[in-house]
Amino acid sequence: MDKEKAQISQQYRQQRSNNDDKTSVETVLEPIGSKGSYGEPNANIVDVDAAIGEYHELKRGLSRISRKSTNASKVEEGVVTQEEFSLDDFLHGMNNDAQEAGHVPKHLGLVFRDLTVEGLGADAHTIRTNLSDLMAALQFWKVFGIGKKTSKKTILRGLDGFCKDGEMLLVLGRPGAGCTSLLKVLANMRGSFTKVDGQVSYGGIDHETFGKYYRGQAIYNEEEDQHYPTTRQTLQFALRCKTPGTRLPDETSKDFVEKIIYLLGNMLGLTRQMPTIVGNAFVRGLSGGERKRLSIAEVMTTQSSINCWDCSTRGLDAASALDYVRSLRIMTDVFKKTTISTLYQASNSIYSLYDKVLLLDDGYCIYFGPADEAKAYFENLGFYCPPRKSIPDFLTGLCNPVEREIKPGFENTAPQHASEFQARYYESTIHKRLMAELENYEQLIERNNPSETFKNAVVAEHQKGALKKSPYTASFWQQVMALTVRQYHLLIKDHHGNFSRYGTIFVQGLISASCFYKMPMTAAGAFSRGGALFFALLFNSLISQTEMVNYLTGKPILAKQKHFAMFQPSAFYIAQVIMDVPYAIVQVVIFALCSYFLMGLNLDAGHWFGYCLILFFLNMMMNGFFRLFGAICKNFYLGTEISGIFLVAMMTYTGYVIPYKTMHPWLYWIYWINPMGYAYKALIINEMRGQVYSCEGEGNSIPFGPGYEAWANKVCTMKGAVPGENVVRGDDYLREALSYEPSQQWAPYFVAVVAFFLFFTVVIAGIMEFSDAMKGGSITKLYHPGKAPKSRTDEEEDERRKKQQEVTNNMEGLATGTTFSWHHIHYEVPFKGGPLHLLNDISGIVKPGHLTALMGSSGAGKTTLLDVLAKRKTIGKVDGRVYLNNEALMSDFERITGYCEQMDIHQPAVTVREAMRFSAYLRQNENVPKAEKDEYVEQILTLLEMEDIADAQIGVLEEGTGISVEERKRLTIGMELVAKPKLLFLDEPTSGLDAQSSFNIVRFIRKLADCGWPVLCTIHQPSSILFEHFDHLLLLVRGGKTAYYGEIGKDARIMIDYFESNGGPTCSPDANPAEYILEVVGAGTAGKATRDWAEIWTNSPQAQSLEEELEDIHQVAEEHPKRESLAYATSFWTQFWLVYKRINIAYWRSPEYNIGRFITLEGIALITGFTYWKMSYTTSDMQNRLFFLLSTFIMAVLLIILSQPKFMTERLYFRREYASRYYGWVPFSIASILVEIPYILVICALYMCGFYWTAGLVNTSEACGYFYLMFVFFVCWAVSLGFVIAAFSEHATMASVINPLFISMLILFAGMMQSPSAMPHFWSSWMYWLDPFHYYLEGLATNEMRDLPVECKELDVATFYPPEGQTCGEYSANFFANGATGYIVNENATDICEYCSYKSGQEFYSSLYQWDAGNKWRNLGIMICYFIFNVFVFVILCFFKRKARR
Repeated sequence: MDKEKAQISQQYRQQRSNNDDKTSVETVLEPIGSKGSYGEPNANIVDVDAAIGEYHELKRGLSRISRKSTNASKVEEGVVTQEEFSLDDFLHGMNNDAQEAGHVPKHLGLVFRDLTVEGLGADAHTIRTNLSDLMAALQFWKVFGIGKKTSKKTILRGLDGFCKDGEMLLVLGRPGAGCTSLLKVLANMRGSFTKVDGQVSYGGIDHETFGKYYRGQAIYNEEEDQHYPTTRQTLQFALRCKTPGTRLPDETSKDFVEKIIYLLGNMLGLTRQMPTIVGNAFVRGLSGGERKRLSIAEVMTTQSSINCWDCSTRGLDAASALDYVRSLRIMTDVFKKTTISTLYQASNSIYSLYDKVLLLDDGYCIYFGPADEAKAYFENLGFYCPPRKSIPDFLTGLCNPVEREIKPGFENTAPQHASEFQARYYESTIHKRLMAELENYEQLIERNNPSETFKNAVVAEHQKGALKKSPYTASFWQQVMALTVRQYHLLIKDHHGNFSRYGTIFVQGLISASCFYKMPMTAAGAFSRGGALFFALLFNSLISQTEMVNYLTGKPILAKQKHFAMFQPSAFYIAQVIMDVPYAIVQVVIFALCSYFLMGLNLDAGHWFGYCLILFFLNMMMNGFFRLFGAICKNFYLGTEISGIFLVAMMTYTGYVIPYKTMHPWLYWIYWINPMGYAYKALIINEMRGQVYSCEGEGNSIPFGPGYEAWANKVCTMKGAVPGENVVRGDDYLREALSYEPSQQWAPYFVAVVAFFLFFTVVIAGIMEFSDAMKGGSITKLYHPGKAPKSRTDEEEDERRKKQQEVTNNMEGLATGTTFSWHHIHYEVPFKGGPLHLLNDISGIVKPGHLTALMGSSGAGKTTLLDVLAKRKTIGKVDGRVYLNNEALMSDFERITGYCEQMDIHQPAVTVREAMRFSAYLRQNENVPKAEKDEYVEQILTLLEMEDIADAQIGVLEEGTGISVEERKRLTIGMELVAKPKLLFLDEPTSGLDAQSSFNIVRFIRKLADCGWPVLCTIHQPSSILFEHFDHLLLLVRGGKTAYYGEIGKDARIMIDYFESNGGPTCSPDANPAEYILEVVGAGTAGKATRDWAEIWTNSPQAQSLEEELEDIHQVAEEHPKRESLAYATSFWTQFWLVYKRINIAYWRSPEYNIGRFITLEGIALITGFTYWKMSYTTSDMQNRLFFLLSTFIMAVLLIILSQPKFMTERLYFRREYASRYYGWVPFSIASILVEIPYILVICALYMCGFYWTAGLVNTSEACGYFYLMFVFFVCWAVSLGFVIAAFSEHATMASVINPLFISMLILFAGMMQSPSAMPHFWSSWMYWLDPFHYYLEGLATNEMRDLPVECKELDVATFYPPEGQTCGEYSANFFANGATGYIVNENATDICEYCSYKSGQEFYSSLYQWDAGNKWRNLGIMICYFIFNVFVFVILCFFKRKARR
């Protein structure tokens, strides 16, 4: 039968190569029935062979309705239609309809000649530390490449090849061979490489032209899956951007979208998941396999001509992977696409679908030719392929000296190394034949010029209004519309974020209104109005900081979709701005309704609408301001640090904190380019213009009191007052006090705010449009200096392989004979409409020496079951019995079990060796010597082939640094193995690994099982050889039900006999048993089981036998064990020291956080210091001193904001490690605080140097020492407050919403914006005394101003006329006798009296704020208490938030 299949395949390929100009109507897959389909009559979902004779009828008769709204409308609800879906029929029908409508096909082949790719060598990058970044800053010339020595690594070495349209090319190789790099270069993604030589031709179009005009026609689909909200919306958005302008007659764009969604939903088995949220590693949503299928579907929506798929079957079960590649085969044939894939652990069924295979080893091409000739070629070279080993595993294994097997007699002639393999291939007839075919194909391209047809087809695809030379299908405004709809769904479904944001605004609006409640129309009320409006400005500005977090979070998805040419990045930003409008309106209206009327602001409709309009554009403008830094900065830290400097400068130079008249000339230019300044001018003019303020009442005029009733001889204290008048016009106050011209409220002040909003919009759109978001596409490894691996000689490589073999063979049996059982496990989660049952009556047992495979289709509940059994679930309800060694689970269960989770979450700052030692030190028994633990770690490193990356930093994939995806998978396994667990759970340990790495891991796990360890392991795509290592199987079907549990047996006969005896199809001897069982139970993208295997299992004798065994265990099990149970393997102090040491390393290797903080705060210190340069002793400078001290609060705000993502990142790793009981929550929380202390001490010292003496503060040892002490504890309090907010919040967005509420309340009730005497009694009686910032300001102000005199200048004095015949001193005697502050400058004057409000700094702060110098040290003690209180609350929150919601 195999010969017959090979003949059919060969005939078909010849026919297609001879008829390149015709559309294929035949697709050769494996024949159905017993011819390789495991004997299952319905195994092939795509039933091609039986339908070949009916193609022409089907193409004509296929109902277009079935491809449009009828079924598509049901997809939205997640309803699966019962009718059989034939992908082949559907696609041929689509293609036939398109041809009849006269559509031009997009056919484009690919040719590459002498392709050489280089990247940076391993020693080019070292691990960044605080010290290395400081040294790099000093050696700035190296930024320009001067004196910088780095090695280069050749990734691909002179490759020649091609892939015709309508062909599929499989690229194979071990990790590091260059497969991913080849796909990226072929997809025209070159930014991550230092050098790309050679020629890549896209049907005759060079790579530069292709990248400029046809970017979205060559697509690269990466391994990682990143998406926005739900499955349907992801696909719907992609299709709206890619709907062609030329469609079928009478087919609307909506019909087209629904048709393709229906197609993809059925083809990839996503129909039921359409309404489901996508989720990620930390948000519950689609399963890993379903997310991968969604990524595949998204790429298919682009309708690109050339598709490069990088390990796209990772995470899919074997049946789904086969269905997916079959779908690719049919799409390639029908639409003549050019398909290039890399795959790990591909089966023979998948391999047979490809036309050509390219095998790489260390960048060398060791084979390029027909897929069906590759095996024979290498066998002729002397290599042996064992029975039941798949051809892709055989080919990949040739690159591994340990794995490959040489036939007897060929030991001296078979090639050993990559260069030898390439040389032998270049000598082969296959190479010569392929090169001749390549030349013929190039001549065919030159003769037929397919690029012109392709260009015409691309132009025809463009929607109405789209530029014909643009790579985008949709016009700019159509892109904006589609993006606006998506942005709407993103925002409207963020219920938690919206509630937090608008709840914060509502509460803060009411609080601020109550603080400034019914401000009087007096001189005191005028000062309060300035503070109230400044606070409104400040709060509405700070609330926009969430936009930077949101923008940076979506950056990776934006980069991917830009590569797909779905939309212009500028259109993305325009859509964001459009959706900002309604949300900003709601925000401003809520705040205005809560605050405006209660404050007693100008009760006029025009003024209220003016207030709202100004705040609206302020909010829109500040959204743009913060997004600008998100666009130009690569991470949150850098964006916050740079924006913080600008924010401080803008707040200082609004004209409220420092009036324009008193600004120093070297920085007053900031005032004129300050968008917040223009907004504040417009706000305060809107309020005060045309108003009249009364000067009646005590304190509003001088002199006041008995005998001072005549207004001819007194003056209002308010700026702009005219001697002798009892009122002050608001216009005069604006001119005199603030230097604002009332007539300029709308132009230029308001116009300037709008102009800045438009400016930010244009600039950000431009930056997004022209920045290369995909430049950092490759992963850069960072090593300890001098620890980068050197290139090995062939002999050294052989020695390393032998050592690895020895380690595997010499593993000792260390197990204790653990038995683990679970009985009647049910698991349900809350869901709208009632609980959702994810696991239904699952039972099983794992005994010593058992290696049990947990299998099932994607979404069947495999990971869910492991989470339940490993006690990782925190949401939902679990029922059932679980016993370990016939005992109920105790507190040490999580510690003595190892759980390799599907998501590879690791502390990125440490190296691989450091991470594994950390696990070994904390999880092995404390009495095991450290040297023994280290030795065991080295053995595991060797076993997992991680010696080369042992000293490499783990890094962050999203930032393009660290170890690769498959290396992270090996690290995840290693982290558990070094703990020597008694029971091992593994969730897809081989997913994403090559065949040899998978074989090594499964073989090692088998070794552990043979030594007595019980192992339960989910596995998706096991080859026959891998599956042989397992002795038991637990098979789940959709709905979380058991289809089989029991022995597998030799050659899987026990398992196969069970299915065959219960009505399953016959399994052919050469079939892969793992694939057989998955197809039998209906796995795959649209698999349909012929029988209810869950029901069959329930009624089977095997199930009854298992039930009896588990019931016997239950009868003798100890429900309340008495043995000693330790939750942690080590003592508290050991945990604390190791955790503190690890966090300290993470901080030392986080220069973007720490050095960034130093530079930012020093910049703020210098700006503030020079703004208040050498302050004098005038009344104005007394007030400036307070504002100067107040400015340190903005610095604290930055520290609060910066500390939060740092802690949240650390918490991710803590939660994973706490779940395995590495250490407790107390060591983690205390270490998190203590690690900040040294950095805070240095930050405060540096800040004081740039801040304190430049402003001319009191330079005595006591004053300086007190300032430093108070400042240190204030910063400790601020950072700990940031930690408290972060510990309470689950996400950075939530924290960024809460921050403005806390920050604004602290500044509001400190007594500066509204003095305690003017504050409503409700707040002044408790909130003022609860505010730590009040004690901080009082301490610093009294420390600074206690001994300072006040010397008024002309701008500071108030003038009034004394009565005739009296001197100023005689006239004001009673005034001062009644307790008035200040003094008369010239007491003997008889014409004009000049009054200075205060005569000393002590009088200034005691009369205005009721502060007392005697409280100075008390205030320091209170600040220390607040810091300790924050630490206590933080520790408690760490306890309550120690587990993630899952």
